[in-house]
Amino acid sequence: MRRRRLSAVVSAGLLVCTMIAPAPGAAAATAEAVDVVVNAADIAADNVNGLTFKGFGVLTANSTSALLLDYKAQHPAAYARLLRILFGGEHPIMTHVKIEMGNDRNNSTGPDPATKRTASEPANVARAPGFQLAADARRINPDLKVSILRWNSPAWADTNDKIYQWYKETILAAYRRYGFMVDYVNPGVNEAAADLAWTKRYAEMVRTDTTGFRPGEADLYRRIKLVISDEAGIGSFGPAMVGDADLRDVVTAAGYHYNTDDDSGGNFTRLADEFDKEVWNSEAQATFSNSALRPNNNTPDPTVPGTGLGGSGSSLEMANTVVKGFVKSRRSHFVYQPAIGSFYQGGQYSFKELVSARDPWSGWMHYDAGLAVLQHFSSFATTGWENETGTAGIWRLVPQASASTATGTNPVVGRNGLPDYLTMAAPDATGFSTVVVNDSEYARTYRITSAGFRLGADPRLTAWETRAADPGQAFDANYKKRVGSLRAGADGAYTVEVKPFSIVTVTSLDVTRDRQWTTPLPVEGDRPVLDADPAHGVLWADGFDYRGKTVPVLGAGGAVTGFAASRGGDTGADPLYTWDRNGAFEAVRTSDDGHVLRQQVDRAATGVGRAWNSADPITGVGDLRWTDYQAGADVRFERAPAADNYAAIGARSTGGGNSHSLNGTPYALRLGSDGTWRVLRTGATIAEGVLTDFDATAKHRLMIRVAGATVTGFVDGAPVHTWTDPAPYLSGRVDLASGFHHTRFDNLRIERIPGLRPYYQRYLDNLETGRLTYGGGWRHTNGRGMYEYDRTASISQGPGATITHTFTGTGLDVLGANDGTARLDVRVDGTLVASNQPTRAATNFQQTFEVSNLPPGRHTVTLEVVAGTLLIDAIGVRGAPH
Repeated sequence: MRRRRLSAVVSAGLLVCTMIAPAPGAAAATAEAVDVVVNAADIAADNVNGLTFKGFGVLTANSTSALLLDYKAQHPAAYARLLRILFGGEHPIMTHVKIEMGNDRNNSTGPDPATKRTASEPANVARAPGFQLAADARRINPDLKVSILRWNSPAWADTNDKIYQWYKETILAAYRRYGFMVDYVNPGVNEAAADLAWTKRYAEMVRTDTTGFRPGEADLYRRIKLVISDEAGIGSFGPAMVGDADLRDVVTAAGYHYNTDDDSGGNFTRLADEFDKEVWNSEAQATFSNSALRPNNNTPDPTVPGTGLGGSGSSLEMANTVVKGFVKSRRSHFVYQPAIGSFYQGGQYSFKELVSARDPWSGWMHYDAGLAVLQHFSSFATTGWENETGTAGIWRLVPQASASTATGTNPVVGRNGLPDYLTMAAPDATGFSTVVVNDSEYARTYRITSAGFRLGADPRLTAWETRAADPGQAFDANYKKRVGSLRAGADGAYTVEVKPFSIVTVTSLDVTRDRQWTTPLPVEGDRPVLDADPAHGVLWADGFDYRGKTVPVLGAGGAVTGFAASRGGDTGADPLYTWDRNGAFEAVRTSDDGHVLRQQVDRAATGVGRAWNSADPITGVGDLRWTDYQAGADVRFERAPAADNYAAIGARSTGGGNSHSLNGTPYALRLGSDGTWRVLRTGATIAEGVLTDFDATAKHRLMIRVAGATVTGFVDGAPVHTWTDPAPYLSGRVDLASGFHHTRFDNLRIERIPGLRPYYQRYLDNLETGRLTYGGGWRHTNGRGMYEYDRTASISQGPGATITHTFTGTGLDVLGANDGTARLDVRVDGTLVASNQPTRAATNFQQTFEVSNLPPGRHTVTLEVVAGTLLIDAIGVRGAPH
């Protein structure tokens, strides 16, 4: 979707409310000013680990970076801009890349490739996108930290000693290929209680290991630090850390997930304050929505409809997690899972991110307002890790000048209008910044008094604000705006009024020359559909032979490297535009078939590791907006016939709770290695049969055609079954699947069907109210489920609710999860053309109602709810047939 930036006039005075009229009871919430005293004597300059503000981090894991290397290959300028925004500048937003090492199995969103599939295989970090992201980020910021951990391991790594081997060889492979040594390791298992005995043993192994190193490597390797335990919830290991000096000696950082609070003994606060230990929120939630659309909601939270940038799942809620996390448990570092959502829409944990990068063929990216909110912290301090001599000048967090009244831990709710603020200060008392978060509908006045700081002869402070746009402005008109130059009053206090649903940083720093702060976040433009060769009717085709294709090498004077070599090599390279949800599908050079897409996890050769969402291997390719097409691929089995040895091609896949398996694919043609075939609908068999004279060793062509409600499967060019679905799925991507056996796919070709529309020409979120006009009663919500487009929905509130859209095309579809109770009147260009029309029960991203077969041209369609309830997640505009 395109978002145009309009000109806006921004106030240069003090922050004056109000953006939203206070609700009844607001006077009580805003009656008293909040006094904040920032005293230089409270700066713990000698605390070089526990209270240093380390900023924020990116977690890359579980297939969330699956498409990022495609951006690097196809749109290197867009990829480089992403790196600069996240990791660049004097005050980078992100200071850490955390890599959750994969085992080729689904560990939530999907799998990450295993760096070692067998004990004897040399570690291959090029096929794991996290290591390449870390390498590229370090070229932008040499001070970047890199950490690793695991959730599940490859099948061969079934003892602690083998885990150590896997880690060590991977760490050294990353150093030898990319030039960085991993800084932190969690030797345990993600979101599991710490194994303290193994932690100590792992630390001893790192310190004493003398084998397998090249010159200079051993000293760097022995500097690796340990972090435990990445538990989900309050860490269980606080008392052990406080009470065991030997454990504290080997563990540098204490981290746990999705909880801001300390344990009952206050042990994590003690670790930071008394023992100078790092405490991390080592997996935190980012923004559960597209913040550009969020102001269009009309949900009261708590009493006034509309929350701007605030409310449930918002960037302001994220900011309050930072404040409360420090105040309650001394978190000085926050890592987001995922900060970058670079996997196809509809996957598990979609739109829980700060950057969306889902269309690598177009270079489209969405930079969320959550980044601007994080910059209110990171751009107003020197962040990172203090050096060995204590001279890096990393700013300290100041507990005495920080407070949180927000409730809850995940989510953290600050809609009560009470104080929430965090203060950071230079260790030499030359500056400070106080960040105020107001995720409420009430204005608040803050009085900030400083003491003991060396602020110069004219000690002014400056106020910077981010909030939603005012009526008539572009959505980002009020992001990162200077809104006040503050002088102390007669009482020595700097007074600032903080608008509802806003974040404000009051600072002694002059950031007007900091381009990282003053440059607006990019605004995404059009989002072209994947249509690779329209002249020949090809939406996408891939022979998986990338010889001659190159990829830029960042920071190497314009040098390039081979595409396959940069992504794993001829024995297994990450192919273009695929998103694995289980297993490992890689481009491989074979001796007999040339280059093919091969499923690499084999029961006999590699074994099968554990998974979060267990299922057979499956990958997807293509565009959510594809509608009518045919998709074909050659398949070949490398293993002997077996009941679980098969290959499949699927159509109209859009994700969802079963997307980790073929049961989540709407339509699929499955060919068994024994010659059996099945046509499947979401895993259920529609038809089946056996091919005569089937050669299990030969190459076979599978093809599936989806044309409206009709599905046809072909094997070796012959149709095996045609079926018309009475409740059809009408749009989505292509899937390829297999059993846990080496299986080859080649000559993938996805084509238009003559006379039918291959894709939606426009795909609108329900909250794009600048293009969609609603009448009557609607509940517009955001921060919803992960399988809803942008986590938004508009839900009718009774008869008479209408939606109107004017477009150029031949019709429109209403998409979203519905129970089929709604009945609609349909008006086209002002004329009632149908009354009391039934809708269809539908799942996420699928069609509950269609208006079709209009003459090509400009039309206005109005749908009126006359009975039942209609949920609108998205509107798909139909173009003319091709």
